[in-house]
Amino acid sequence: MTSDEDRDLERFGYAQKLDRSVTPFASFCVGFALISATTAVYAGFGFGVDTVGPMFVWTLPVVVVVFALWAMIAADLAVKLPLAGYAYQWTSRLVHPNLGWFTGFIALIGFISGFTGVAFTFATYFAGLVGWDASTPQLLGVTAGVLLLCVLINVYGIRLATAVNNIGVMLEIFLTVGITAFVLIYVVLVKESGQPLSYLASHGNTVDATFVFAWMVSSLGVMFGLLGVEAPADIAEETKSARRVIPRTMFLALGTAAAIEFFMYITFLLATADIGATSESSAPILEIISAQVSPQFANFVVAIALTNILVCVLANMLVATRLLYAMARDNMVPFSRALGSVSPKHKIPTTAVWGSAAVSGFFLFTALFSEKAFSYILGMATIGYVGVYILTTAGMMVADRRGTFPSSEPGFFDLGRFRRPVHIVGLLCFSIVMGALVLLPDFRPNVAPLAVLLVLGFLWWAVVLRTRIAAGTAGPGVGRLDLSVASRQPSEHG
Repeated sequence: MTSDEDRDLERFGYAQKLDRSVTPFASFCVGFALISATTAVYAGFGFGVDTVGPMFVWTLPVVVVVFALWAMIAADLAVKLPLAGYAYQWTSRLVHPNLGWFTGFIALIGFISGFTGVAFTFATYFAGLVGWDASTPQLLGVTAGVLLLCVLINVYGIRLATAVNNIGVMLEIFLTVGITAFVLIYVVLVKESGQPLSYLASHGNTVDATFVFAWMVSSLGVMFGLLGVEAPADIAEETKSARRVIPRTMFLALGTAAAIEFFMYITFLLATADIGATSESSAPILEIISAQVSPQFANFVVAIALTNILVCVLANMLVATRLLYAMARDNMVPFSRALGSVSPKHKIPTTAVWGSAAVSGFFLFTALFSEKAFSYILGMATIGYVGVYILTTAGMMVADRRGTFPSSEPGFFDLGRFRRPVHIVGLLCFSIVMGALVLLPDFRPNVAPLAVLLVLGFLWWAVVLRTRIAAGTAGPGVGRLDLSVASRQPSEHG
């Protein structure tokens, strides 16, 4: 039989083709894995210490507030438009498909460059773990292998992908928290060879306007750890009771990841032995563990971290492919007919999975010509995410002013009268972050490769897509062409 959720999907113009099997627990795990607190700490610890010293840790509560604003905006929309392709769908339907294209295109850049960069991070840590002095082409080969593994898991079906992801997340939560607690107890309390609590308030500059600015900049490393909190919204068409589940799992993933990230930062700051050696190390967390516990234990920690990084790649690829599929079925991208197809057997947008992997492969290819390519790729991921936050929030402010924002329904999450203040404060916060990402010297080089991709996206829109949208052959609604098939085969959607 056709379920209520299937009928809701048909109301939006689509037949239920994907496998609606994602449970609340799996939805939480997708959000948590894409955030990946462990990956964030390993990536952001050194940046924070180098920028402003241990006091960087106190930017995390501020960052959590910023992401809580975005989570509220996304949850408010996910309840009203529970569709794959989330921000693309929201801005297209409530403002215009032209805005939807640029929002979705920037999101694709963020997701695909994100899982590519994280896969390369896996390769570098793996090489270090096995004592392999790998060249750049060899690291790229390992990265390609990681991506291929995640592709194969994804094309087999959402049930396998979420099962693997669930296991990885549980390992990250229990083992990462356990290892961090062990370091805190053994180094700080038993050996008493760490730093005093006052170290958490130390800094290398006078507290003046310059220091306050530097302190705010240091939050960018912390912020990297909470990007992607909206991920559960992108698999809404595969989530059971999506409208009730997604807001809860987004907030739970954000809260859990933030708590673990804060605990890890505090522990490793207090466990620091040689401040100079830690600051100079390219892998400060491993330097701390190796010096304070043992190199062998540090290798064990790396092995656990590799599983965390792997599921982060898997989750990023999962949501990227759903976004690409959603845009393709609306005829918004090149090769839409192929990219918008779904495997009848596995109920997965198989071609979209391989398509996102192909784009990722192009990013890998560019790294053969520049060792700095992956710093640019990760930078583009961060800018892409924040760009989506800005475009979506600005679009919703327009929709709210026009009166096109969907009405609330009893029993579901809704911002109500707080919607406009949350949008205003959120847009201000996201714009400040974007300003830092494109203007600060450390991040400015990321703008050039992103600009090239944006020019390509603009050209596609100007030459092809704008005409399609004007003619009504692209954008939300063209998917209604599939409904005649759906109505003749209701048993496939129950």
